[in-house]
Amino acid sequence: MEILLTAVFPAFALIAIGYGSVRLKILGPGTFPALNSFVYYVAMPALLIASLASVPAVEIINLNFIAAFSIGIAITWVVTGLAGRFFFKDDLAGSSMRGVIASYGNNGYLGIPLAVTAFGAPAMVPASLSVLINSVFIMTGAVLILEFTRARKTGSAVLNIAKVLGTNPLLLAVATGLVLSLNSAALPVSIERLLNLLGQAAAPSALVAIGLFLAGRPVVGLLASVAVSSLAKLALFPLVVWLLTIYVFPVEPLWAVVAVLMAGMPVGANAFVIAGHYGLRLDDASAAIVLTTVISLVSLSLMIILMTGG
Repeated sequence: MEILLTAVFPAFALIAIGYGSVRLKILGPGTFPALNSFVYYVAMPALLIASLASVPAVEIINLNFIAAFSIGIAITWVVTGLAGRFFFKDDLAGSSMRGVIASYGNNGYLGIPLAVTAFGAPAMVPASLSVLINSVFIMTGAVLILEFTRARKTGSAVLNIAKVLGTNPLLLAVATGLVLSLNSAALPVSIERLLNLLGQAAAPSALVAIGLFLAGRPVVGLLASVAVSSLAKLALFPLVVWLLTIYVFPVEPLWAVVAVLMAGMPVGANAFVIAGHYGLRLDDASAAIVLTTVISLVSLSLMIILMTGG
């Protein structure tokens, strides 16, 4: 419980700082788009490159774990997206963004330290692999689907998709990080430090941006809409992953419990960054991050108690 509190308090404090900065008129209305663009184009790509490059992919490849976690993401994404189309009449872009919110977890900043605290140092490997899957699967899938829906409206889908594949900062960062990881390439120390410094700014900047966005918006009125994504994130995703690791893609017990724990993480701030860039479901993303983070204090504690037997 202590690690949860120490990880959650700074997150809420940063959101509150952003919120208070607007209410006190320290920051103006133009701050949110500028800060969100900084995270999307600069800080998050740096974080992705540094994170992926530091994980020796050839040493942690576990195909059953990858299959269970990836299929869990896909099922959660599809079920949530279909629910959005049925209950809220979402279009393809809106339902896709709802799926991103329901599947992108705070695995890096909360998941890894929590897994290591609960299950020991060996949990670092499967926890890090879940971050890798998040970055590759969700980031890449979200960008491709959202860019496709955007391009389809202009009638130049093929040309625009090709352009996105070659210029999108998140896709380029994922590709760069994977190439470095697969080749066990070491970055120059100066470049590594630069990427780490920029990457460290991604999460706090995104959380402050959430506070900026929430200022003046009635979050309570969003509960019906975010309930679908939040329930899928904290309940459906870990349940699907648990079933897959037990009955379809068996893995050793440590990897199984870490997979379930990582699936049950609250919504990560990067979901908000993607929503902000595309102007889709910003209200839902911000409210879901706040709601799932609060609920996770209880849900993750119960999950750990059940999995550790005490």
